[in-house]
Amino acid sequence: MTTTVYFDLDGTLLKYTMPFDDQFASVISEESTAEMAAQFSDQVLDGITGIKPDPYERAFEEVCDRYDLSSDPSSLATEYIQTQAASMTIDPSVGRLLETVADRHRTGILTNGDGPMQWRKIEEHGLDEIVDEVIVSNDLGARKPDPEIFEEAKARLPADAYIYIGDTYEHDIVPARERGFETVYVGDEERPEATVAASGPDALASLLLPLLETTDDR
Repeated sequence: MTTTVYFDLDGTLLKYTMPFDDQFASVISEESTAEMAAQFSDQVLDGITGIKPDPYERAFEEVCDRYDLSSDPSSLATEYIQTQAASMTIDPSVGRLLETVADRHRTGILTNGDGPMQWRKIEEHGLDEIVDEVIVSNDLGARKPDPEIFEEAKARLPADAYIYIGDTYEHDIVPARERGFETVYVGDEERPEATVAASGPDALASLLLPLLETTDDR
């Protein structure tokens, strides 16, 4: 029996090493404030969840207009994407888990987010060289928990069984399970409804690596 395994990206494979406010401040030449950072974050979230093009550039345009900043929004957006990608890291044990899964099963990344940002993270950490498929919500035009994105994941890597590994229960685990995936929840909350649960990505790696040694679809 063949099995396809999909991973979420942020908080599952990759984790942040720099707070969002610090990422924002590092690309603003003028002195940034908490209010500016909050305004930027709100605008980015609105753009991403609304599946609007260029959400980071649009957010910087709003901030520059509101606070009379002289910086170029397009350049700021490019620098911010690079900064956020570089500020993320993958735990060595999680990297080994991904490589082990990819050696034995068809493997993909299924993530919400803006295409240029998510692809920059994936390429920065060499994940595109490991997995077989990458689906970014805003490239597809459907976001988790929309069932369309999970059906697209199945269509791109057909198999007899599917597993989804994610850290957001309502947007990852619940909809994936409803679309026929076995689920692995990575998070602090106690969630007995998940097929497998772990407190964090490194704990997940410790749990799954020994089990995966016995299976191989390749």
